[in-house]
Amino acid sequence: MGASNSCVYTSSARELVKRERKKAGGAKPFFEKIHGRPPVGNESITFNNKVNRGSYTAAFLGLIISKLELGNTSLNDLYGNKDRK
Repeated sequence: MGASNSCVYTSSARELVKRERKKAGGAKPFFEKIHGRPPVGNESITFNNKVNRGSYTAAFLGLIISKLELGNTSLNDLYGNKDRK
């Protein structure tokens, strides 16, 4: 698996998280939903930057999936790309 495939997988996961952020009502409500408290200072901005362009670790994705109750989300839903063959 080359770097280009890695970018496709990351992009798919990122789009799923962005859709969930939009459903939550934006950056601050999404932060609160994930962390269970309102952001302090620039925390929502920092978190929003991570959602938009940060490195997604397994721990980060696990937190998102757990807090948003996406436990039934398959790896294909998370990383799948219908255009990829």
